Amino acid sequence: MAYENNAGLGVNNHYGARTSGGTRGVNKTEGRDGEFVWDLGTGLAFTFPTNVEVTGVDETFLTAGNVTALTIGEVEVIAATEAAPVGIIPANTGILAQTGGTSGTIVIKYKMAPAGRVVVA
Repeated sequence: MAYENNAGLGVNNHYGARTSGGTRGVNKTEGRDGEFVWDLGTGLAFTFPTNVEVTGVDETFLTAGNVTALTIGEVEVIAATEAAPVGIIPANTGILAQTGGTSGTIVIKYKMAPAGRVVVA
């Protein structure tokens, strides 16, 4: 194989075809854990993903106040745990709302539904 040095940096590049190692297609994320980070200080309205199960809420990063209620499309999720997840159905609006906690960050942990499965409330 030939080598080339066309950048003028004294670095030789291997000349020829390069492969990516055989990776191709879509990266499947169903059934995997995800985190939704909500910064309360922005004042922006965010929508949460649907067809997921909320498995926890982390308030460690709040800087002012305590969150007493957290809803996603009118579904209360503050008490969600890995053992008792809260389903966010596909028809949910995904609109986030909280009571308490005026600044800082809330991390909402969730699992994506496996392909072909619809989460129920």
